[in-house]
Amino acid sequence: MNHSTRGDQRVGSLSKANLFEIVSLSSQGILVVDGASPEIEILFANPAYAEISGYAAEELAGSSWLSYSAAGEESPELVGLKQSVACTEPLSLSLPFLHKGGDIWLGNFRLTPLESAADDRQLVLVEHIGEQPADAGGVELLKRALSRAQTKITSLDSADPVTGLMSKAQFELMLRRDIAAARREDQPLQLMLFSIPELEIYRSTFGDKAADSCLRMIGVQIAGTFRRASDLSACVDKSTFAVAVVGQDQEQACQRIAQVEEKVQNLGLHNPHGRLGRYVIAHGILVSAKPGHEDVEALMARGVTALDAGLDLPSQSAAGLV
Repeated sequence: MNHSTRGDQRVGSLSKANLFEIVSLSSQGILVVDGASPEIEILFANPAYAEISGYAAEELAGSSWLSYSAAGEESPELVGLKQSVACTEPLSLSLPFLHKGGDIWLGNFRLTPLESAADDRQLVLVEHIGEQPADAGGVELLKRALSRAQTKITSLDSADPVTGLMSKAQFELMLRRDIAAARREDQPLQLMLFSIPELEIYRSTFGDKAADSCLRMIGVQIAGTFRRASDLSACVDKSTFAVAVVGQDQEQACQRIAQVEEKVQNLGLHNPHGRLGRYVIAHGILVSAKPGHEDVEALMARGVTALDAGLDLPSQSAAGLV
C-alpha cells in the first residue's frame, strides 16, 4: 500500500462532524455556493468569512452571494463570476464587496467545483485567498465599486429594503406633493393604512427571513392592486403599509381595501400560533382628507390613530372625513 492510499483511508475515516469542525475553525474565509442558482445561493459560510464580510454566518446562508457585491449587475466582474461558477475547473478571480459596516473590500477568491449534490445543485467551494493588492487595476476597480455603491445607497434611501416599496420618508415626501396637487385641483385624497396583525408571532415561529418574505409577498399584492402611476405605496414600518390615491371617492377606496385584504388572505400564509386565526391577514383602514385642510403629519397621525383603534371600515370612512 502506498502513502497516497493510506492518506486517503485516513481522510475517509473522518466523520462529517470532524470535517465541519475543521472548516469552521479555519482562519481562511470559506463559502459553499450553488453555482446552478441564478443568484449563486450561499449554502454555507464559515466564521472566518463571516468576520471578513461583517455579516453573521446565519445571515449569509440562504442568501445570494451576488447581493453582497459592490459591482454592477452588468459589470465585467459579475459577468465573470457567473461564468466562473459554471466552469468545471478551479480558477481565481477578484471581486469587490460591500462590508455590512459600509466599507468596500476587494478580495481574491479561488473557486473549485465540487461533486454535484443529489438535488442537482452545483456545489462550488469558494476560498478567500487574500486582499487585492492596491495596484492601478485594483484602485480602478475600487473606484468603480465605490461609485456603484454610492448610487445604490442613494436609491435605497427612497425604497424599503425588505419590500422594495417606497420608504416612509419617500412616501411622506411624495404625499406632501399630492396634497398640494389635490388642493390645486380640488380633488379628494384618500390615505389607506394596512397593518399585518400578529406578524411578530409569525416572525417568532418561522424566523426573520420568513417574516421578511411574508412582507414582500404582501407588498406585491398591494402594488398589484394600486397600479396607477399616480398611486403611492409604501412600507412605513415593520408591519404597516400605506397607500395614497388622488381622485377616488371613499367607496372606491373601500373596495380597494377589501381587495387587498382578500388577496392577502388568499396567500395562505400559515400562522399556526396566531390568536386571530391560523393564517396571516391584513387589516385596512381608510382616512379621507379634503384638500387644503391638513398637512402630511396630521393626516398620517389620524391614520395611525384609526388603525390602532381597529375601527370597522364603514365607520372608519366616516371618521376619516375632515
